[in-house]
Amino acid sequence: MYYGNIITVLSSDKEKAEKIADNLGKLHENEKLKIYYRKKGDYIRSVLVPTEYPEKILQTAESVSLSSYCVFYLPIVPSWTEGELALLIASAGCKGEIITEMQESDVRKLLKGLPLEEFPIRQIPEEVEGKEEDKGVVYIDKTFVVKGVGVVVTGFSYMQVKVHDKLKVMPQNKEVEIKSIQVLDEDQEAVDSGIRIGFALRNVKEDEMKEALLLVKSGVKTVKNFSGEIFLFPWTKIESGNYHLVANGVSVMSNLKINGSSVDVELSNELPLSKRFIIVNVNAKQGKPRIAGYIMPK
Repeated sequence: MYYGNIITVLSSDKEKAEKIADNLGKLHENEKLKIYYRKKGDYIRSVLVPTEYPEKILQTAESVSLSSYCVFYLPIVPSWTEGELALLIASAGCKGEIITEMQESDVRKLLKGLPLEEFPIRQIPEEVEGKEEDKGVVYIDKTFVVKGVGVVVTGFSYMQVKVHDKLKVMPQNKEVEIKSIQVLDEDQEAVDSGIRIGFALRNVKEDEMKEALLLVKSGVKTVKNFSGEIFLFPWTKIESGNYHLVANGVSVMSNLKINGSSVDVELSNELPLSKRFIIVNVNAKQGKPRIAGYIMPK
């Protein structure tokens, strides 16, 4: 059964990000979110390269929220974009490494106070192998119809899924059955966490999947309202109001009512209760970090 881990390469220099990704896998999906793969036995590494940064911060935040490991390229002369990417990695709680030609002492000084301060520093990325945590969800990025097959979704698994399993579509709350599974164009009877998948679905029509974000297994807690602890960076200035929250590859508008370090959250869609949600302020002034911090639900 295939298992794997998901890595995001982050850089404001698109060519540099792609060069780093080439060291970790082979380009397989050349779209706005580029996806590279490397397969070794039952292990498959997926490497994500968001290509719309810095113009679109949400795509980058969604990519990082899909990943357990981030490779961060730091140029010799950093700009505000490197600062924003560092805040994003910190907010996501992502492990990782730094690729740079800067002196180590300068890197540690620059990133002082952030978890990245402890990241290993290298000139080429290290071979990383692991398995994504079982979160009980499958992230969906595409839905389409294949003649003779029916409704098909692609995305990433964060749990073990078998043919004939029944899962709930979010936010529609509709139950579907897994009719068949494909990984790298090969049919599979089951798949484990951390794998890029294609599922053919039974008991659903195409128009019922137009706004589908996730597939969720039975027992996973889903919410539209919750309370939590909010962690904001010292230079972040946000007040109660509407912001994007990002988790499991999905960004949703939310209303935050902030009271000191506590926050009450109302989501625009019912979603699984993640361990943490990245806070994105897309309306931040030009040159100011759009990553405000994160929320840990109680």
